[in-house]
Amino acid sequence: MINLCPVGNMTEKCSMTQPVQRYQGLSSLTRSVRAVSKAALGARGFSNVDIIENWADILGPDLSRGIAPVKIVFKNESRSHGVLHVKSSGGAFAMLCEHQKGRILDRINTYFGYPAVESLKIIQGALKLKADEPIACFKKIPKQQKVALEKKVALIEDEDLRRQMYEIGLALIQKNL
Repeated sequence: MINLCPVGNMTEKCSMTQPVQRYQGLSSLTRSVRAVSKAALGARGFSNVDIIENWADILGPDLSRGIAPVKIVFKNESRSHGVLHVKSSGGAFAMLCEHQKGRILDRINTYFGYPAVESLKIIQGALKLKADEPIACFKKIPKQQKVALEKKVALIEDEDLRRQMYEIGLALIQKNL
């Protein structure tokens, strides 16, 4: 079927199988990086970059901290029933990975939607561990504010309640600093 092009010369004919593409402005950096990383990771058997990007969601936060995917090796060109090589940051994570191997395989295959990985090969080695979320550091409360808070809670007769109200007041002051 032949149709008139929506852009350009109004009498120009376009094929419906070749969509007209127009780009305005800059393209997304994600698209460019994904194309480059797909080529690089394809050599390691990762046909889909999403497994690396979503590794923490696939394995869970505890396991993904010390275990990272290295490559997938498939028998033949079937892209199923492969061997996933994972790197563990040490003996404890390797033992944990070995112990939960069935669960890990189930989660990976559920992610793919088909039996992509049949077995795991665990390699121990240096792996940069992801740090936990940093704990917020509180600023030191000025002495005048502490004295003012002590005067306000001094009116409370019950000693336990006064102490608790003082601690709550300190927390509120620190939050607003």
